[in-house]
Amino acid sequence: MSRESGSAASAPARDNLVGAILIGVAIVIGVVLLVRGYDQEGALVVTAGETEQSTPTIEAPPVTEAPVARPPAEVSVVVANGAGKAGAAGALKSELETDGYTTVATTDAAPVTTTLVYYADGAQAEAEALATVIGTDPNAIRVLPAQPPVEMNGATVLVVLGPDKA
Repeated sequence: MSRESGSAASAPARDNLVGAILIGVAIVIGVVLLVRGYDQEGALVVTAGETEQSTPTIEAPPVTEAPVARPPAEVSVVVANGAGKAGAAGALKSELETDGYTTVATTDAAPVTTTLVYYADGAQAEAEALATVIGTDPNAIRVLPAQPPVEMNGATVLVVLGPDKA
């Protein structure tokens, strides 16, 4: 009988010990969760230096700088009068020479409704700079077609002057 009374007395003590251990484990888990926290999706937040979860690194593509325009003195330009106003191409030539363009030729072109700036391969930055100088809409800058509207004679930029700039 003493054996039964001994085991009966130790069962409540063992149950109390197991209960205390479970409460201790719950407290430790609660503290860990409070310290580490959860993100908004409900996943555990991993702090720096931990390797629990790997986040893929996405590298941005390299930034390419826009080409820099050569100085005006190095840009060969043709100014074509497409406005039909006598002397318009010569007047723009004088203006461009004042702005530092030294190789400027003039000619006549078929009539256009607005001034257009064309550029040969590799001369887009120069065409954009020239369009800014003469105050032309950036939407009027175009790639020089395979059959240019006038003879280019080696020039890399063509201005076909329209009535808006004549």
